[in-house]
Amino acid sequence: MKKMHYVKSLGVVLLGNLCWLSVNAQPQLLTPEQLTKIENKLIGKHKLSLQWVSWERFGSVNILRDADGLSIEGTQELNGNFVSLFGKIKVIDEKAFLFTGEIVTRVDHINNGNACTRNGTFEFRATGKRQYWRLQQMKNPCDPVTDYVDVYF
Repeated sequence: MKKMHYVKSLGVVLLGNLCWLSVNAQPQLLTPEQLTKIENKLIGKHKLSLQWVSWERFGSVNILRDADGLSIEGTQELNGNFVSLFGKIKVIDEKAFLFTGEIVTRVDHINNGNACTRNGTFEFRATGKRQYWRLQQMKNPCDPVTDYVDVYF
């Protein structure tokens, strides 16, 4: 019985470490030229969506270079429901970036219609042939639902 408990505990620890590594992923060793090229692709206006708000009427985010690196700010809003992003970006590679800041969602049928705020560092990643970076920490912390927060190329 002790051995089974140990194996389960070890599994939980390993899974927790994998999640931590995903959220705290370190950028690959990119040359300054590679990093600048990737950052330049990110800079500008991009479409933003949360599936609960709309996949037909997009919001937008603006990514700018400032003295501290890249910043991002924007919203999608429809009929009182919204998602907003405000923070900083650190490039991981061509397909992913870390976002450090605040994500706020409000959807009338989730969390009793109250806003849900997430603060911290989150990973956005493009997988396969997708034309967007998707928030990888998809579980809504305020209600047992999955949020697809997408920033489009």
